[in-house]
Amino acid sequence: MQRIPTSHNSRSRLPSLGSAYLCWATLALVMAVGLSACPLVSFYDPTSYQRATDLKAESLMLIAKATDPPAAHAAQIDALRLKLSQAYEYERGKGKPNLTTVEQWKLLNDPDGALLGGFLKKWQTDNAGQSAAFVSGMSSNVGKAFDQIIKLDSAKVKN
Repeated sequence: MQRIPTSHNSRSRLPSLGSAYLCWATLALVMAVGLSACPLVSFYDPTSYQRATDLKAESLMLIAKATDPPAAHAAQIDALRLKLSQAYEYERGKGKPNLTTVEQWKLLNDPDGALLGGFLKKWQTDNAGQSAAFVSGMSSNVGKAFDQIIKLDSAKVKN
């Protein structure tokens, strides 16, 4: 068996228990401060929930009227677009922890998408009433999209 030579100074190269503890304590403190400074989840907001449920009902009522030409409902379409934009901006203002909700509102509002924003654009671009089958399908899809937003809001941490 060979012996590996050691020097008397080998212990001085290793950190002492005290400095290792200090290192871990400092890291724990930095993480605790960092995590408390920015929450990881968004909290329940009754305004968000109320807004989502109100806009769902208003949107579905307007979609039901889409068998008519859009000119008859132009003011309602514009008012709904404004409220949808306001809801999106309200959620976006809550910051990064609310990113999932913001993305859902963005999908719902997208004028080039397949949900409410795209439907309103198509209705006005076509400048004609939409078929009853299309209106029915769109109503179902938009309702489900709102349900997802509402469920997400309901599942948030309550204060």
